Amino acid sequence: PGGELGRDLDANVDRINRLLGYGESYDVILRRFRVAGVEIAAYVINGFFDSLVNLDMLRQLSAAEAEILGAQSGRPPEERAAPGNRTRMLRALLSDKLAYSQVTVVHDFEGAVRELLSGPMIILVDGETGVIVVDTRIYPDRNPSAPDIEHLLRGPQDGFVENIIINTALVRRRVRDPGLRFRMVQVGKRSHTDVAVTYIEGLTQPDLVREVERRLGAMDVDGIPMTEQVLAELLTGQSWNPFPTVRMTERPDVAAVNLLEGHVLVQPDTTPVALILPVSLFQLLQHPEDYHVAPALGTYLRLMEWYAVIWAMLVPPLWLLVATHPGIRAQIPWLSFLGPKKPSALPLPLQFLLAELSIDVLRRAILNSATALATTFGILGAVIVGDVATKAGLFTPETLMYLVGAAIASFAISNLELGMALRLARITLIVLEWLLALPGIVLGLLFWFLLAARTDSLGKSYLWPLVPFDWVALRSVLVRLPVQSGVPRPRQVHPLDRWRRAH
Repeated sequence: PGGELGRDLDANVDRINRLLGYGESYDVILRRFRVAGVEIAAYVINGFFDSLVNLDMLRQLSAAEAEILGAQSGRPPEERAAPGNRTRMLRALLSDKLAYSQVTVVHDFEGAVRELLSGPMIILVDGETGVIVVDTRIYPDRNPSAPDIEHLLRGPQDGFVENIIINTALVRRRVRDPGLRFRMVQVGKRSHTDVAVTYIEGLTQPDLVREVERRLGAMDVDGIPMTEQVLAELLTGQSWNPFPTVRMTERPDVAAVNLLEGHVLVQPDTTPVALILPVSLFQLLQHPEDYHVAPALGTYLRLMEWYAVIWAMLVPPLWLLVATHPGIRAQIPWLSFLGPKKPSALPLPLQFLLAELSIDVLRRAILNSATALATTFGILGAVIVGDVATKAGLFTPETLMYLVGAAIASFAISNLELGMALRLARITLIVLEWLLALPGIVLGLLFWFLLAARTDSLGKSYLWPLVPFDWVALRSVLVRLPVQSGVPRPRQVHPLDRWRRAH
């Protein structure tokens, strides 16, 4: 639907009613009034307003009527009888004197309907083509609480929610820079989902902001119901590549830190997740806990993160290589303790693959179960996979030990999506070792390295600061430096203000 609204109120109401299915959809509410002899119609969507707000609106309409009648009483009869006189006064009063923070006027039919479906009240006045939009909306939401994934022992315990208004306020509370901007766009031809492009003017590279807005504007989709992942794929062109090319966070403090580094934040409505762009592989391995402990402890935690990456990806296939090739143990005596002590009915590579599938099935069962049953499923799965299967001879204890260690390491990685990508890389390395032994592992590692090297995030290198090499930036991501060291902002995003200031 498009075009301007006419001046006939009945025709405008009939047009909106037919489009929205008034009388069929229970949540479309229409009230018609007569104020100072002028017909008006007000539309709201049930669930997006408070009854007290409606009562207050009625009081203001009554006050507007009294003001109009009072203003008319002192005018000559011929002026009071002029066509559209009261209509113009009513529209002016509604536009200028309604006690709400956001009152606007739209003139096109499509814009009026979109505003209504977004939550505000729209008011149509007989004889006027402009529709008055009063932002009286409230959204169903929950209070900010600590995220389940990026949990901290010490530090802020608030997180994003499904309401974009609250989420932008959580960011504004932490970044009171007058240059902080929230540019609102709508994505989806049918869903019209609100998406805020957030950045700091005077710090963030303008070309980066324009590129994000261009890609959002070019999204030709009906809607984005799975909001954050759909946006991530459409923004970065990600297809079958498992490496995450955006950083997703539910923490306002993480979002604020990245804004101050010169990144762009994409905040979609209806999800508690914000997207940080662009990112590199090294930045995905940083955890907010690193900044809530002393620099020495933060450095230790970062090194532990890399230890988890190596264990999650390489230890199982390397153990499998040594365990299935006695010649390697003979050449390297200190590896002689590796390998199963008891024979098993299944080949070791097949044991690894079955155990991988069993762990993922168990994880999915826990996610799909009620909270009261999750612990029971966890214990039951551990008993079946860890004890019964071992005693039955399906798995050797060493296989389970190394694979469970790799699974724990995957969950220890800060970024959930990266941990899952490394799990997929581990499975491919196990299969290639089974087929080609050591050359298979080498080929697998080369494949994943080249895939990471070919990956980009908004045109930025995914392996920065390793490729291209930047020692200052590489040191800052590997080591948690003290704040007073004055670490520069990442060159990757080309910030307009390069240096942070510690004092």
